[in-house]
Amino acid sequence: MEDGPRTEDEHPTQRRVLIVAYYWPPAGGPGVQRWLKFAKHLPDHGWTPTLLVPDGAAYPVLDPSLETEVSDDVEVLRVPIFEPYEAALSLVRRQGAERLGSGNRKSGPVDQLVRWIRGNVLLPDPRVLWRKPAGRAALRHLRQAEADGQPFEAIITTGPPHSVHLIGLDLRKTTELPWMADFRDPWREMDYLEDFLPTARTRRRHLQMEGEVVATCDMALMTSKGIRTSFAVHPGAEDKLQLIPNGWDEDDVPSVSANGAETEPKNEAKTWNLGHFGSVFPIRNAPGLWKGIARWNREANRRIHLHFYGVINPEVQADLQKHLPGQWTDHGYVAHRQAVSAMADMDGLLILQNRSESGRHAIPGKAFEYLALGKPMAVVTPSPSDLTDLVGEWGFPSIGYEDAEAAFSLLDTLMDHPGTPESVRISFTRRALTARLAQSLDALTAESR
Repeated sequence: MEDGPRTEDEHPTQRRVLIVAYYWPPAGGPGVQRWLKFAKHLPDHGWTPTLLVPDGAAYPVLDPSLETEVSDDVEVLRVPIFEPYEAALSLVRRQGAERLGSGNRKSGPVDQLVRWIRGNVLLPDPRVLWRKPAGRAALRHLRQAEADGQPFEAIITTGPPHSVHLIGLDLRKTTELPWMADFRDPWREMDYLEDFLPTARTRRRHLQMEGEVVATCDMALMTSKGIRTSFAVHPGAEDKLQLIPNGWDEDDVPSVSANGAETEPKNEAKTWNLGHFGSVFPIRNAPGLWKGIARWNREANRRIHLHFYGVINPEVQADLQKHLPGQWTDHGYVAHRQAVSAMADMDGLLILQNRSESGRHAIPGKAFEYLALGKPMAVVTPSPSDLTDLVGEWGFPSIGYEDAEAAFSLLDTLMDHPGTPESVRISFTRRALTARLAQSLDALTAESR
């Protein structure tokens, strides 16, 4: 049976849900993937999504190829956004500036002032200026749909940016429609907040806003156990919190069949290619691994070559050049589909998690695409962490950032790793996870009737 959109006759119980999101194609990067995929598969489970997204957003990364994944039958409402902070910051920051939370806070006094204003005036984030226009547009659309006899039955907001949840807060109070808040990352404990020199008052304000959203929403989704724990501190939150992780899409991983079997032959050449996909900032630097690879290449017959797809901070580049001259390649940023194709060409895949407190609670989306491809994984992450636990369940160990001995031992185990069981791979498909989302929506709306 084809996976295309269903007509009303084919699915007479189809119901409507309004999803408010900041990241949407042509935005690239990991923030767009979760709800792009949910929107793709929701119609197969009785829900027709309408997306309300910004028009003219200052996305840090663009990937126009993702626009082809948005069905013509998915209604997308674009509401203009004004982002003065991004314009101001672009005037003072150097070319190739780091993204937030990258661990590089070396900047001049003007840059520091702009960041302080952003962190202590525009709360919870600069996209809060989109709150009122987006809220008004959403309310108009909800009311028009009601008048047309095609009402919406639920609202979903997804953050970060967490100011999007304030739009849901307004709509919940105005319309009384069931509201699901999706937290892809922590809020008050997110590592990048420290980039903005928050005052004690600002920290209290984040806690207050986070608590109000959790108290008012009818259900809150989390992507990891650690994020769930972070939000569970709020009174009454425990019964609202549900865990639906990220996953992988069968359409994005053509080299893996529906039952998880690899169709690509393994590389038996002398060089063993280890690929990292995503930016590498100082907060992700792993000198222990670089030293471990250098030792491996001196002692073993089969040499390892590192491949990086994404932005590499100059400080990290210098470290790589120091330890691994001629043993790594910088391919730069590539579109998502190109990245997945390159993943399939690797012998092993590398995850470098943020060395921060919030890094303990985050699960990078690429981990699931790595899982789908059945490749051995080298994982560098804080310990303990949610990522350590998850990849441990998949059969992969993780190491710290400075431990060259552990890195050398890890490399030895990677070469002949048997892979992850098919049942584990399939449980993390976007299709299976969307079924869980639809069940949560069904339960949420059933309670409101």
